[in-house]
Amino acid sequence: MRGLFFSLFGLLLLFVAGCGNSGKQSQTAQEPAGEIRLTEVTFQVGGMHCEMCEASIAKGVGELAGVDSVKATLNDSTAFVRFDPGKTSETEIIAQIEKRGYTVKGRL
Repeated sequence: MRGLFFSLFGLLLLFVAGCGNSGKQSQTAQEPAGEIRLTEVTFQVGGMHCEMCEASIAKGVGELAGVDSVKATLNDSTAFVRFDPGKTSETEIIAQIEKRGYTVKGRL
């Protein structure tokens, strides 16, 4: 009987501890979000021929950590990227575009 009591008491402690931590985690996750400063850059991209090219660039760059959004546009041969410079860099973004077979002619 005593063992059952201690087992139930232990489970209760785990439950209370788990509930207390989940509230702290959600507060911590929300606080830094307002402090993140995203950088926006537009690159002139060569070698795009179709909508699949746009999708390829968007997919590749979108896989990088810290990338918030990517929009490749065939009509004006550009790639617009919004990203967290603390997690990725323009150099990494350019490398990802070039890895897919396109050239980055410069920044607009």
